[in-house]
Parts: sequence; C-alpha cells; structure tokens
Amino acid sequence: MTKRKRAPKPGPDESADDASVKDDMVHVAPDLLSGSPDIFASKKPSGEETETAETPMAAEPPETVSEPIEPEGPAAEPTQAGTTMTPEATPEDFAQPAPQPPTAPPPYVDAVPYPPRPRRTGGSSAALGIVLVVVGLFALLVVISGVDLTENGWPLFILIPGLTLLVVGFISFGSVATIPGGIVTMLGLVLAYANSTGDWPIWAYAWALVVPGGIGLGMYLQALRDRDLHALRTGRTLMFIAAMIFLIGFVVFESILGISGRDYFGPAGKAALPGLLIIVGIILFVRSLQKSRQG
Repeated sequence: MTKRKRAPKPGPDESADDASVKDDMVHVAPDLLSGSPDIFASKKPSGEETETAETPMAAEPPETVSEPIEPEGPAAEPTQAGTTMTPEATPEDFAQPAPQPPTAPPPYVDAVPYPPRPRRTGGSSAALGIVLVVVGLFALLVVISGVDLTENGWPLFILIPGLTLLVVGFISFGSVATIPGGIVTMLGLVLAYANSTGDWPIWAYAWALVVPGGIGLGMYLQALRDRDLHALRTGRTLMFIAAMIFLIGFVVFESILGISGRDYFGPAGKAALPGLLIIVGIILFVRSLQKSRQG
C-alpha cells in the first residue's frame, strides 16, 4: 500500500498566492473522500485544515491523427493463411476423384487398306499356253530349216521358254510367270555354257545361279514392274547371295581343288580369287557394323 505525500508548506520566501502552484495543486474536498476506503481518508471535523494531495502533472494531450478514422463496423473473422473467401467446403469437395479404369482399345484400327491388286484368273495357264506356242513355233522353224541342234543347240529348248515366261510375266501375268521364267532362264544359261565348253563339273557350285539366283531375278523384274521397294530389295538380296555362293564355290573347287582341270586365270588368278573373297568379306562386315550402330 502506498501513501500519498502531503504537499509541502510554502516557505517564507515563497508567496502563498503563486499562480503556478495553485494550478498544479488539486484541492480535494472532504465530501469527495467520505465514500472512499479508509486508506485514502476519513471524515474530519469541520475545523481542521483540509489536506491537499499532490497530483501528478496532467499528461500532454495525444497527438492528433491526420488520417481519417473509419467507422467501426462488425469485426470480420480473420482467415487462415492459404484459404480464400469461398463458401463452406464440404469433405466431398476435398475428396480425390476415383481413377478411371483404362479403356480397352477398339478391336479394329480405322485404317484405309491399300486397294487389292487386280489378279488375273488363270494367269499360269495362259502363260503356259503362250510358252507352248512359242516352243512349237521354234521347233517348227528348226524342222523346216533343217538345222541340226542335236549336239550344241538343244539348250535353246530350255532357254527360249524361260525368256518367254520372263517377257509375258513382266508385261501382263506378274510373278506367276516371272519367277518360273527366271529359274528356267538361268538353268538354260548354265546348261548352254556347260554343253559348249564341256565343263560339266561346274554344277558343283553353279547351282546357286539357278536357285536362289533365278528366283531373285524373277522377283526383281516383277518389283520393277509393280514398283514394290520391298520386293525389289528381296530380289536384289537373293541375286547377291547367289553370286557369293558361286564365287566361293569357284575359289574352292577351281582354284584350290581344280576339279575341272582348267587353269582359268593362271597362277596370279589363283591368288587373286582368295584375295577377292577377303575384300568382299571385309566390306560385308563393315556394312553390318554401320547398320547396327545406326539401329
């Protein structure tokens, strides 16, 4: 509990009616303190001098605010961070949608097929009929002219039908004539060479020129007619394989074994042919590596 200090009595040098002292002093009447607790004061008799209490100096008035004061309104509830003023959210709003099951692809693809190539019914029979007519005409010409084809000319009866099939297949009938025509044509060429030279042991490796070489020739000619790039590459590949088989067989059977007893290229040729095989093998190996790297 704190006690109030009494105001000091004025000294002899101080004037009792000093205006500044009176302004700082507050006179409290006994009537005002009669209802207060005993700690402050109690009623005093009417003759006693009234005690004055020293009051602190009046505080300076607060500085005026230059900004206008907005009228008080209903207090808005503070919003939490990260929320927006939206209507009340329900738990269903925050629920994640259920993942949709993957839809099965359509059973068929909407693609425009290439129009089917027109096929001639009875093409093989027609091609065979044309071949028979050509062979008959050739035989009739030989009989009328009296030319003896018994010793060297008989391979023509194989070569002419093959060429006929190639021509009619390339013009009209397609692969049903070009592929058999290629096989028969290559067979006639090999027989013509062997019959004219007497080198029949050539069949030890020359068969590769007939199959697959004849098949590749027929496919290549047919692809040129139809402008089919896939068939063109296939035919070219078959002819290349046939040439490689023939070359390897020639080196093995002629240069090394000498089954025909013929010296085709002399001593230099016997050494050059194995070197040619080495060069071709290196080229094929390098091309294979390049294709694998590109893939």
